[in-house]
Amino acid sequence: MKKFVISIGRQIGSGGKEIAEKLAGKLNIKYYDKTLLDVAARESGIDPEIFANADERESSHFLGGLFSIHGSMADYMPGGSYIQNDKLFQIQSEAIRNLADEENCIIVGRCAEYILRDHPCITSIFVTADKAERIGRIMAIKGLEQEKAAEYIEKEEKKRRNYHDYYASTRWGEARSYDLCINSSLLGIDGTVEFLHSFIQSRIKE
Repeated sequence: MKKFVISIGRQIGSGGKEIAEKLAGKLNIKYYDKTLLDVAARESGIDPEIFANADERESSHFLGGLFSIHGSMADYMPGGSYIQNDKLFQIQSEAIRNLADEENCIIVGRCAEYILRDHPCITSIFVTADKAERIGRIMAIKGLEQEKAAEYIEKEEKKRRNYHDYYASTRWGEARSYDLCINSSLLGIDGTVEFLHSFIQSRIKE
């Protein structure tokens, strides 16, 4: 099979993660979401908790970009050295590049479309959905009332946007930053998966 890598950016509540998982199943490849943090931790030898704490948050959100494993800033690395968020992003970026070189896969979020912008086999996708549907999905997933679900989406999307735009020269969610943007409300989750499956197969055949 021709080499290919898919990055999927997604709005909160758009079903992007579920779409990525189902699409990976149809293509018989792996998808990496938070599991990417485990890959980065394993390759770097850094505690996975550090990556989890910094996940999709830009440097300025955590004590000026300094982290520690046990809550003490001097305890993260041997010798008491600090780890900056920018360094964690570099390590995670290297893990993304390694995966893209080693296997066909889907990578969800984490600036993958920007990190892999020069990779010859990348197809970048952004999944959005109607606001009411996104709110309804978060209400169901998180068990929140409508107002709280809307607040959650706004808060989490601000974090996601800030993280992306802090590290990338492109803008999160802007159509020109991706090969394809799709509204999952139009076809539903399974319909969107089928559409993307056909789209990817067409790309592979080119």
